[in-house]
Amino acid sequence: MSALIHHHKSILSLSFCSALALQGAAYAQSPGIIEEMVIVGARDTHTVRTDDTMVAPPDTGALLKQMPGANVNKNGELTSVAQYRGMYGDRVNVSVNGAHISSGGPNAMDAPLHYAPVAVLESVSINRGIAPVSAGQETLGGNIEAETYKGEFGNSQEFQWSGRVYAGVQSVNKGAVGSAFLSFSNRNHLLRGFVMKEAGNDSRFNGGKLLPSEYDRDRYDLGYSYRRGDHEFSLDVARNDTGDSGTPALPMDIKSVESDLVTAKYSYDGIRWTVSAEYSLNNIGHWMSNYHLRTPPQDNANGPGSNRYRSTYTASDNTGFVLKAERTVHNGYWRFGLDGHYSSHIALIQNPNKRYFFVDNFKDAEKNITGFYIERNLMISRRTGLDLGVRHNRVEMSSGAVDANFNPDNLTSGGPAMMNSMAHQLAAQFNALDRSQTDNNTDWFARLSKDTDYGIIWYLGAARKTRSPSYQERYLWMPAESTGGLADGKTYIGNPDLKPEVAHEYELGFDFSAGALSLYPRVFFKDVDNFIHGVPATDPLAINFAQMMANMGMGTPDPLQFANVDARYRGFDMDVNYQISSRLTARSVVSVVRAERRDIQDDLYRISPDNIILALDYRGNGWSGSLETVSYARQDRVSATNLEQPTAGYTLVNLSTSFHPGNRRDLEIGLGVNNLFDREHYDHLGGYNRADNPDVPMRARLPGLGRNVYGRLMWYF
Repeated sequence: MSALIHHHKSILSLSFCSALALQGAAYAQSPGIIEEMVIVGARDTHTVRTDDTMVAPPDTGALLKQMPGANVNKNGELTSVAQYRGMYGDRVNVSVNGAHISSGGPNAMDAPLHYAPVAVLESVSINRGIAPVSAGQETLGGNIEAETYKGEFGNSQEFQWSGRVYAGVQSVNKGAVGSAFLSFSNRNHLLRGFVMKEAGNDSRFNGGKLLPSEYDRDRYDLGYSYRRGDHEFSLDVARNDTGDSGTPALPMDIKSVESDLVTAKYSYDGIRWTVSAEYSLNNIGHWMSNYHLRTPPQDNANGPGSNRYRSTYTASDNTGFVLKAERTVHNGYWRFGLDGHYSSHIALIQNPNKRYFFVDNFKDAEKNITGFYIERNLMISRRTGLDLGVRHNRVEMSSGAVDANFNPDNLTSGGPAMMNSMAHQLAAQFNALDRSQTDNNTDWFARLSKDTDYGIIWYLGAARKTRSPSYQERYLWMPAESTGGLADGKTYIGNPDLKPEVAHEYELGFDFSAGALSLYPRVFFKDVDNFIHGVPATDPLAINFAQMMANMGMGTPDPLQFANVDARYRGFDMDVNYQISSRLTARSVVSVVRAERRDIQDDLYRISPDNIILALDYRGNGWSGSLETVSYARQDRVSATNLEQPTAGYTLVNLSTSFHPGNRRDLEIGLGVNNLFDREHYDHLGGYNRADNPDVPMRARLPGLGRNVYGRLMWYF
């Protein structure tokens, strides 16, 4: 596998370049992993390329598990919420081809990585540790970037065709995927197209099936790039169509997600200056229901589920821009940037059996962010580098007036009439509030790197990071589970008066590379003031409404309300590589995180258990193979507030191999098996069952997938 070391154009000392080259040789030993370097020498980006990494699941979130500190909260086969060092959801900034995407649904069924399927993905990268302020607007929990295939310019004026065909199958759900990428290019023009289709049935585990976990997704891309001299322009349009797809950890399933993403980019790469401008537009329409894939709800008093059927339409409109410039100077560089992301959301809940039933779950909820930043990188001495940056974000949020009708039959008494009266009171309370808020948030970061003897580069970082509340946290006006994929089974109400979160973070580590061994440990500590978390609701009206809903078999009593509390995160992560021989490499990834409330004695919800990957990778002539164990410790540090259940530890064994038939470099066949011994286990981040299933009790923890034999074929031309 190849490795890539990215060097800035700044002038570096000879000794410093030598140190980078030595580390680059070590990085090349880890199959499928690309390690990028910044000018000061500390490794701050971890990248996985899909061409070089065997992967079975369709969702890109599975690739995060190979990265130190990273994991994924899985609510469905196409619904993976990124987690990094214990933080997840809106706290982690995720971009696809440079565009920040706000999910179409209020429960993140289409989390941002949903728009970067594995079969069209080129790479996924994560900022290791503290993300620089230039990485994104709200990076309190980290920064992840996914890039799809774009193709390459040719080397002459002659046009030529090139492309890649990708096909994959897996046994755990009889899933299949096929994609084709085609480009027509010369040295100045690049025209490209992509088409993908994937589908799978319900997934199996040791003891039954996960119902519903089937999925269906199509993807179409078309793009054009023009390059001349130091200038380059590109325009891309992508269409993502997701059909029937189960999300067993959520109260509804996907009927459809229709999304159009448009991105335009211009860049100038000069001797001293690089300048770029980016614009993105993303429109998402999303239907979901609680009856079309899972067993419909039952209602003994009013026929089969007549009052409890729910169908929801949601939409998200996103626009964004980035203007940035970089100036090279004799001892480093300056970076300047101006960016914006503007999103609007609606969510309308209906009952297909009751024509006039509706709930404005969200009505024109907006979150608009405009930010600017400045960064400085400088070489203090031949062996010491310093990065500094400051960012200011202005966040403007608002919501329209809401309403509901729980009594479409105009009953004068009974449950529907009482619920309707209470819903109108809740709506009136919300509509009377000041629903427009403006936050002015300032971030900064500092990172010092010291190149010492014996192949060690020390790293010390500190930062202040902020995040304004999500629209769900501010504008969820009645007890509901529309919580950005939290999936704890509790109902919540929002709080327009929430303050922005403020985190102070510190990190210490080193990069060591000498001979056959390279290792990159980091320890981190993060205090978060005004951390947004659910606390027991105190509004009698909301409490009574939630109790009545629970009595009718919908939702749970004792709702939570989003509030500002205090939290703390601390932990350790590391990746290690050891070159046993010219063809055999041992590698390991270790991740440990602790997360707890500081205002009361309680752990935070859905935090990844301690875990370690141990693997042996072999690379021979024309074929390669890997034997991997993935071990998770028992997780008994659970949230009492969220009624979280502990999980036992387990170890899974995975095997994979790939080869080039007839030594053809343009053709590769890969085979693998995950969970080789069909081990029964429970992924702590996998959520709880919300659908009728004879194999899994309602609200029990969802089991992990069983043995999965998979294969893929890649043909380049």
